[in-house]
Amino acid sequence: MLLTIAIYVLSPAIATVAGVAVYMYFKDHNPPHFHAKDGSDEAVYDFEGNTIKGKISPKKSKKVKKWAEENRSFLEDQWDEFQK
Repeated sequence: MLLTIAIYVLSPAIATVAGVAVYMYFKDHNPPHFHAKDGSDEAVYDFEGNTIKGKISPKKSKKVKKWAEENRSFLEDQWDEFQK
């Protein structure tokens, strides 16, 4: 039996929002998204700041959402770079 293992390399944080580290993975799957990590909690967001999966505290999640809304073009540029 052949076992296939996908390896994702976590990039350096692209931002920190209210103590929450914001990351993107190299060569990640669509749709475009980013990961937010706060201690052991992690959530995935689209570029409009909507939670796709996972969970961080509601207060911090609200700040991440606002940041994403205000920095959408930055997120799009970062996504394009990480997909090369």
